[in-house]
This record gives sequence, structure tokens and C-alpha cells, in this order.
Amino acid sequence: MEKSPAVSVVIATYNRAHFLRDAIQSVLRQSFRDYELIIVDDGSSDGTRQLLESYAGQIRFFRQENRGPSAARNTGIRHARGRWIAFQDSDDISAPDHLETLYGFAEKHPGCGLVFANGGYLEGPEHSRETIVPKRKSVRLAAKGVTLRDLFDKSIFRLQASMIAKSSLEALGGLDETIRIGEDLDLAMRMWMKYPVAYLDKVVFLYRKHDANLVGDRELRLLDNIRVIEKLVREFPQAKEMLGRERIARRLAYRYYRLAKGRWKAGDPTGAREALKQAVSRRPLFPKYRLYQLRWLPWSAS
Repeated sequence: MEKSPAVSVVIATYNRAHFLRDAIQSVLRQSFRDYELIIVDDGSSDGTRQLLESYAGQIRFFRQENRGPSAARNTGIRHARGRWIAFQDSDDISAPDHLETLYGFAEKHPGCGLVFANGGYLEGPEHSRETIVPKRKSVRLAAKGVTLRDLFDKSIFRLQASMIAKSSLEALGGLDETIRIGEDLDLAMRMWMKYPVAYLDKVVFLYRKHDANLVGDRELRLLDNIRVIEKLVREFPQAKEMLGRERIARRLAYRYYRLAKGRWKAGDPTGAREALKQAVSRRPLFPKYRLYQLRWLPWSAS
């Protein structure tokens, strides 16, 4: 019987054949060798199938109808034979010691459900910094540990920088397939509530910026972020006390406010007013939201 690998690397892809080869090669060049590479084609219509067939014998690949990145990753998880799951995006690059770094920690801390690290930018520094998690914060997180507030307040978690126990992923039901943007934050917070989570001050992947991941669907991004927060406090009521009710209300109100402005700009005044109503309900004394509510009254728009 063939020995199961220690790690299963899962790449979900959709119409990214022009980036996918670089991503695959970066995994195949890993210094750590006890892994399998699983690629799930989420219904691509470009040259993805032909590219994957050229790697026959080096990868395992599966194809499904387009159902979104979370569904594709869950397919990869179901087929994974490793005890640990690592993820890579089809347009990003793994550092050569990506798996060695994360697996080295995971094996020494078998009770850990999730370990993740930092990322860099493929084209050089962005936002006046070299790494996705700013250096000072990265050092602090590695030394003092990750809190729920760290995950909630800023975008410090990337699936591409993580290694997760397959048993923990299965116990949580995998990624939420109803969330198409923000599924990584949802998973990280659910993992934190259930299992030990660790962070390493190390760059393990390079993020590639391009038009498709810069623009995206802004309304869906906001709606999914709202869903992630509301889901957290619904499924884990103790999160309200850990984060503070005011912090949660402030975050939700701001997301609804941005949603309202986007809808107003897009010519949807009814949708804008409804979103702004939600913002006001969470921060009723915040003057900015009240002011917009008055400005956007139906009679004032005529």
C-alpha cells in the first residue's frame, strides 16, 4: 500500500492558466518533499485542462462545475491524503521553504489546529511595506500569539500562508461555500475559537497583484464581510465579550455605510437607504451616518 504523504497542498483554480504554471512550479520546487499536490479546476474555460494534463504523474487534479473557490478547496480537502493541508492560490508563488517552515512547526506542536505565517509581494513593496503583515506586528504575533482581535481588526490571515490539520478542517465542516470573498477570515476565526492557532514570523509565499484580484465585486466583498462577522457572533456568542460589543457594532456599521455609498453611486437609492439604516441601527449616535440618512431621504432627492 502506498504511504500517505504528510502534507496535501491544495490549489483551487478558475481561468488562470496564464498564472497557474508558475504556482505549480513553485510547489514542485519545495525543499520539503513529503507532500502531494492536488489541483481542483473549478470549471475553467481557458487552457487549464491542457496545462494540468502536462503535469500528469506529478500532481493529482480534479475538475468540477464552477461553484466558487471555497467549494473547490473543499473538494481538494476531501481528496487529500495528508494529515496536514496547505493551500496555495493559482496566481501566487510559494517560497522554496514554505512547506518546510510550516510543517516543521506543526509536527513539533501536534495539538495545533492551524499555523500560519507572513507573505510578501511578488512585484516588490506595497503600501510602504515589504510584507503583508507589517514587520513590527509580525514579530509581536510570533512572540505573544494571535488573539481573536488580531484576526478581526486587520487582514493578517492568508490561506496561502497556512497549514491546517485535516482533522480540524473536517470537524469544522471545511470552508463555508456560501461565502465567496472572505472565506479565509471566516475559517481563521472559527479555527481560533476551537483550536490552538500559531503564527510564524516568516515569509512563505509571494502575492501577485493583478486586475482580477484588485477590482472584484465590491458589494459582494462587503456583504460577505458582514456575513462573516454576524456568523461569528451567532455561532460563538462568547466572541461578543472577547471583542467587545462596541468594536463589533463599529465594524458592522462601517461596512453597511460603505455598502450604502456604493449602492447610491450605482443608482440604487432604495438599496442605499436600507444599508444605511442598518449602519444607523448599530451606531445610532454617530453623526455621520445620521447626516447621510437625512440627505438621502426620498423627498430630498427630488
